[in-house]
Amino acid sequence: MLTKTTCLIVAVALMLSQSCAKPAANDVSIEVQLLEEEMNSAFNRFDAATLDRLWDEELTFVSPNGTVANKAARLDGLKSPPSTIPVSTNESMLVKLYGEVAVAVVVSKWEGTNEGKPFSTNFRATHVWRKRDDGWKLVAAHVSQMKD
Repeated sequence: MLTKTTCLIVAVALMLSQSCAKPAANDVSIEVQLLEEEMNSAFNRFDAATLDRLWDEELTFVSPNGTVANKAARLDGLKSPPSTIPVSTNESMLVKLYGEVAVAVVVSKWEGTNEGKPFSTNFRATHVWRKRDDGWKLVAAHVSQMKD
């Protein structure tokens, strides 16, 4: 039978070991995956406030046509949503961790209408997230349209 003192020592040891441990890589990977889903959902709603929170001030975005934009330009582009907002769905995601940096490779399908005609297009994006004092922030993105 365990004494009260033994139970107390075991409880304190467990608490100390958990408080000193760094989050497991798998936990961080899941956190970044959830941020990716939150970002995708914000795109679907043209939610500039959420994207402003998720994107770092140093964001560099390379679009499918090769143009480069910063955070301010990307947020400015959300001020006038199209009459029919396309819907994006993340179809696959791979997250790799490199210390305070995470790289997510995401395949997403965008569907909607353009000039009354339906479209469906797949994109592959490389998103670079950096751990900041206030959480993970997107610092770089490169998006390419996939061939059908």
